[in-house]
Formats: sequence, structure tokens, C-alpha cells
Amino acid sequence: MEWFSFILVMGAACLVLLSRRRRLPARASYLAWAAIAVTLCASLPWSQTMEHRQAVAARLAEAAPTQGRPGGYVSSDKCQACHPREYATWMRTFHRTMTQYPSPSTVVAKMDHVDLELDGEKYHLERRGNEFWAEMPDPDWTYDPRNAQRMALDKSIKAPRAWKQISLMTGSHRMQIYWVASTPANRQTVFPFAWLIADQRWGPVNDTFLRDPSLPSNPQTWNMNCIACHATGGQPRTKMDGTEFKTRTGELGIACEACHGPGEEHVRANHDPLRRAKLHQDKKAEPTITNPARLSPHASAQVCGQCHGIKWIPPDEPYLTEGFRYRPGQDLDQTTPIARPARLNQQPWLREPMRQAPKFLEEHYWSDGMIRISGREYNGMVDSACAERGKLTCLSCHSMHQSNPDQQLAHQRESNQDCLQCHEQFRSKLEQHTHHPAGSAGSQCYNCHMPYTTYGLMKAIRSHKIDVPTAQASTVAGRPNACNLCHLDKSLGWTSVQLAQWYGFPQPQLSVEQQFLSAAAVWALRGDAGQRALIAWSMGWEPARQASGQDWLAPYLAQLLEDPYATVRYISQRSLRRLPGFENLDYDFTSTPAARVQAREQVMSVWNHRKKTGDNHPELLITPQGGLQTEAFDLLLRKRDNRSMDLLE
Repeated sequence: MEWFSFILVMGAACLVLLSRRRRLPARASYLAWAAIAVTLCASLPWSQTMEHRQAVAARLAEAAPTQGRPGGYVSSDKCQACHPREYATWMRTFHRTMTQYPSPSTVVAKMDHVDLELDGEKYHLERRGNEFWAEMPDPDWTYDPRNAQRMALDKSIKAPRAWKQISLMTGSHRMQIYWVASTPANRQTVFPFAWLIADQRWGPVNDTFLRDPSLPSNPQTWNMNCIACHATGGQPRTKMDGTEFKTRTGELGIACEACHGPGEEHVRANHDPLRRAKLHQDKKAEPTITNPARLSPHASAQVCGQCHGIKWIPPDEPYLTEGFRYRPGQDLDQTTPIARPARLNQQPWLREPMRQAPKFLEEHYWSDGMIRISGREYNGMVDSACAERGKLTCLSCHSMHQSNPDQQLAHQRESNQDCLQCHEQFRSKLEQHTHHPAGSAGSQCYNCHMPYTTYGLMKAIRSHKIDVPTAQASTVAGRPNACNLCHLDKSLGWTSVQLAQWYGFPQPQLSVEQQFLSAAAVWALRGDAGQRALIAWSMGWEPARQASGQDWLAPYLAQLLEDPYATVRYISQRSLRRLPGFENLDYDFTSTPAARVQAREQVMSVWNHRKKTGDNHPELLITPQGGLQTEAFDLLLRKRDNRSMDLLE
């Protein structure tokens, strides 16, 4: 086809030249130009024949999990005719685009002849018309346990290379992760690089998680993991040993039926216009579909909790074959209860599974049972007094159809309006309650009661357990408190005194470090990887920099550029670039250890040559001359908590 097109174009070009020399009539010239245009247009991807597009779709359908399954699922397109506004607002959300088939309109990454390298292996990406392909080590070969064992015993053994079609992708807001078609059947294996949307660059998938770099590689399978929450009505349909996959979904992404339940009966019943009119006139609830806004607060929140919570899957739950049995409006606790280690007295059955999986707690929760990973906001909310003793539900603050897609905050639920709808008594005495000026960050309810103590997506995220700040939570559970996440320059001792004076809170026993050194400085140098990530993010948070000053932050962020954990390094360089003088910092969080050392030294050189203030800040390890107390700094660093971490967000 390519040679035929080439010959046709060249022949037409000759006709044009001849006509310009008046050896051919003008009509021939027009015909020649038309031939060139038709030939060139025929070679463009968007002009491919219907047969070709159907062939592409057929190949993709065979390689990827399918949409459509029994159980009453009809897909969101059936909702559009009667609910155009709701359909349009859902289409804007990142829920809809959580999982998609790849196409030129959905792939956001650069894929046209891209070369990548990771752990000595090369990867090549290219676009073929409307398809995307990767040349890479064959994941089907390494999936065989015998081959994996051989590679583990002999590092010289390499997997054979193969071309794999990119058949599925996850995400469209922060990053996009891609999956390649693998056997058996429609198993989806992760492509080891993710596209970081804000940075417009590729990064290793493992480096986008807060995971000990010394741990062995953990290749993900979409059919076993992501399908649980990133699709609607997902059915893995695999054997227990994962040797067979015939995965299907009601719909890819989080669609209408994820929140409202299967819609087949609803569509059938509402073919009758008289029925629809009578229901509307009588203002009655529609019995054939679930509307979370009409459920009790607890049942309404469970609709979100089916994905935004850590569910415990009992042995009799047929998840691997049929998917989850829960449907919106039912009681989630009857099939897959939310695991709440802070409420073991209510869930005694959780003790034995936690004993058998000792790392389960530390991979998901702070030591006191509060959730510490993103995407599990229901776990925090359901443990809050506002939900246990009040009527708080997810819809108190969020909306799928009346919100900005970025955070799904409902209309007029910004700032303190979320809280004042129930706590009206504080509206007239806000400053008296917060001890901060009205309109300041310190008088915004969620900065104190929902601080950034959750980690995920390479950043800090607000906790959804509505709680009061205490110094004791930091000493007992290691969880940074709201006061010290904003007042980065203050110690735990300072926080303890302020809370005792303002609210009568008891003062915990503190070490000398906790009494006199900046809590943020201590967490940045000797904290665990999760604490270091949260503090690195807070050092770039504008309210914290305003409250704490920012001239002293560079040495701490410079040190974190050398952190063993890639995500800590990523967050640190992003915060550093928000400081004056470091806006154009040249640094790659995936660079070699030697390059990281060089970057730290470069930052310290710039900081040491800045204009000195001459202020003495021993709590920040700053000398009276404005330099760094190097010995004390290094002593804290040598005490760093180096325990292995793998936060399973």
C-alpha cells in the first residue's frame, strides 16, 4: 500500500509540473492536485476505512477486559436520554476516565517512537494508526513461575523481547498508567513506566509509590487489583492461582451504575412515559434504582465506601470469579465489611487475619489505627464522631453532579461552610474558638481538624477522620499534628503548651528533642519514609511557609533530595522549586545517587551564599550567623528511621 501511494503521488506531481509548463491542459493540473490530496488523506490515521477501525476494535476487545456482563448492567449511555444533565456532569469527572481503552483521544502520554530504559532493560513505544504498542521484555515469559525462578537464581538470564499492544489505561488526573495485553486470555500486565501529567514526563511506576526500593519488583495485574475499584461491576473471572483470566465489567471506569446500581429494570420500567410523569408529580422515590441522596447517611456513605474504604474480603465472598456482591443501597458490612483496626472491639474477627498478615496494619494505617493512605477516605470518615454521633455522610461535602471535578466539593461547600452547616454556633465566635484571625489558614476548620496526614499520589492529602489536633497523637502514633504541619518552625513542646492553654488538653511527657527542636525538622531528618514525605510536602505548602518562614527550609529539602525513597525525592524537589532562588532547580528524582549528591551540594551552595539574616534559631539548627549547625543536623540524620515501608495506596 505504501509503494502504491508513493508511485501515485510522484506520478501526480509530474503531471503538475508538465501542466505548469503548458504541456498539459489546466484540467489535468487540477486532477493531479486532487490525486495528491486524496492519496495523502488516505494515509492519515483519521481517514482509515471503517473495516480497519472495526479490526482495531476487535483486536482490542479480544486483548482487554470486556464491557457488558449479566446482572442487569446496561451502561451509562442508556442513562443519557432521560438524565442529560447528570450524564454531562458525570462525563466531566475523573471518575469516568479512571479506566479507559487507549485511543488518540484518551492517551495523554508521548508515545510516538519513545525510548525508555529501566534496570538495564530497554523499552520502545510507538503509535500505529489508532493503536499503541510497546517493544519490551515479554511479560508472558516472566509470568511463568519456572522462568521467574530461573531469573532469580541466575541474573544473566533475560526475558525474550516481544511487541505488546497497550490495551488498557488507568488514570487521567495526576498520572496515567498503561497495561499491556498478556496471556492467558485477557490478563493485563502493567507497563513499567507511568506518564506524570503535571511534569509531562515518564517515570518508573514503582517510583510513583512510597515503596522500599530494596524490595523485589512487584508487577501488577489489573484483573486482580485495580478492577476492584477502577471499574463498574468488575468480575476478575480467574482461578485461585491466577492461571486464567476472562475478565469482564459492567463498564470501565466509575460509571452511573457504580453509584446507582444496575439499571436494566429501571430502563425497562421507564419506557412508560405515564409512569415517569406520575412519579414526578407525586415526588416519590424511584423504586427501580438507588439514589444515594435519598438513603440514610450511613447507607449513602457506604456507596462511596465500597471503593473508598479498605474492605475485608471473607473467604466465602466469590470476588475472584463473580466480583463483589454488594450493590448500592445494601449493607456493605454484610458482604465486605470495612477493616477498622481502631475499633477492634467491634470487629473481633479482624484480630486473627491481622496476626496472619502482620504488615497489614503498617502498610495502611498509623499505629493507632487511623488510615494513612489515599483513596480510603471512608475509613477516616466512618471513624469520626461526626459520622458516629451525627449525620455526616460523603454527600455532606461532595457531589458528583454539582461540583468541580478536581475535588468533587459540592457547590457552596468550600471553606468553612462544610462544617458550619452543623456547627452553626461557631459562626459568630470563630476567632475565639480558633485563636487565629478570621479568614486566615488557621481559622479554616479543615486545616485543624482534617490535616494533611494521608499519603498518596506522590503528595500529602487531607485526612478524612475529623479529629482534634493533639501533641500526644504525634508522640504515640508518630502522626504529624495539624499545628506542627502549619507551624513548621515550632516544637511539639510549643504545641503542647498552646493546646493546654487554649483548650485544657493534657500535656504529654516529651523528650528534650520534642520539647525544644522544630517537630518538622526532626520528622524530616529522623522520621520514617511516610513522615518524611508528608513533611517535604508541607514545606512547599503556602500557608505553612507563611506561618513558619521559608529561609531555613532549603537545607532540609536539600537533604531529602538524597532520600532512598523516590517519592520523597520527587516531593522535595517540587517543594524546593517553590522557594525563592530555586525555581529553576535542575533535578531528576530518578537520577543516580551521585547526581543526587551533586544536587544537594548545589542547593546548599546557593543557600550558604544567600543574604544572612543573623537571627539565632537553635530550634531550627540555625546558628547566630545564619548558617547550619552541621553536627546536630548530621546527628539527627544518623538516627533516621530506616525501617522498610510499602504504603499500599
